[in-house]
Amino acid sequence: MSSAVAPFEEAAPSGAKAREVIHVINPLWDAQGGSDWRAIEMYKALRTHHRVRLWSRFVPEPGFCKTYPVELIRPWLGRWPIGGTFIFVGAYFRIGHWFKAALPQRTILVYNTYQPDRFAKVLARLQAWHRAPVEVVYTSPLLRSLSHVAGPVIESPIDLSHFSPARNARPKHTFTVGRMSRDLASKHHHEDPAVYAALAAAGVEVRVMGGHCLSEHLQGSAALLAAGSQRAGDFLRTLDCFFYRTSERWLEAYGRVVFEAMACGLPVVCGRRGGYADYIVHGVNGFLFDTSEQAVNLIMKLREDPAMRARIGRAARQTVEELYRGRAWRQKLAFFLPSERDHRSLPLFSPASDPTPSELR
Repeated sequence: MSSAVAPFEEAAPSGAKAREVIHVINPLWDAQGGSDWRAIEMYKALRTHHRVRLWSRFVPEPGFCKTYPVELIRPWLGRWPIGGTFIFVGAYFRIGHWFKAALPQRTILVYNTYQPDRFAKVLARLQAWHRAPVEVVYTSPLLRSLSHVAGPVIESPIDLSHFSPARNARPKHTFTVGRMSRDLASKHHHEDPAVYAALAAAGVEVRVMGGHCLSEHLQGSAALLAAGSQRAGDFLRTLDCFFYRTSERWLEAYGRVVFEAMACGLPVVCGRRGGYADYIVHGVNGFLFDTSEQAVNLIMKLREDPAMRARIGRAARQTVEELYRGRAWRQKLAFFLPSERDHRSLPLFSPASDPTPSELR
């Protein structure tokens, strides 16, 4: 791990150089975490035309350190970011006292998981330590609607070059439904095993990557894969339909896996409770449901109607292309840049030679 940090152990920048540095800060401890990947993709998207440094105060996932220049915040060694723009990706982790000596020119808090108590605590701490405004960015309209603090909505970046529809039609196969997430009970609804059982009884193949927490409830109705056992894009391209909802204990603030599935040209069938719902037009680029019975019926209709599957899948892909490409997306990302002069040259994403996120998942 130290070898990943060593090339970046340099004297703290000063003056104009310090003001121009962007520091992206996140624990980076979970290769399946949406917040972790938001930090990675923000680093990639902003770095081509600006100096960006990627930091963790904790013990990062080794794959992140191997692939990206993750720098470790270690105050007892005199190592922490100084000056420039600080982007804290998430309010769910503790920000230590090192920030008191960070001398930020600008502080941005990306609020992307629904934890209002943590959000209020972190925001108050950041404001108190430097007595300066903290700009808040929300990951979805839903999350912004649940807060009284003003701020723009800027979605979690996704590199569409790594999530695309299958180039060739799949050979004749059993209609397959699947989902992927972290392997946590809160990421699954308690009625999902019943949905999988109904689908399996109707001859539908069900694949769940990151669902071993459900194993005692499934009784063989779904094929379970360990979280991250396949590249995300490769896994999605084995499916005909993507199914998703979470526990009532967990409000999915955005749901980047839903957008990754849409980018792969899949029709998505999702519970209505989640940040992604504001981007899905029912029957046009995906489907939303309120009950398990509705979910099963929608999936069965998709199985019986290949033309509808293709139409919804094309619209899904178009939706994410419109979201993540073009001037509107560049303008959103430009919010994080220190000066207007950089806005015009902001790239869509850094070169596609970077490893796909799914290589670490």
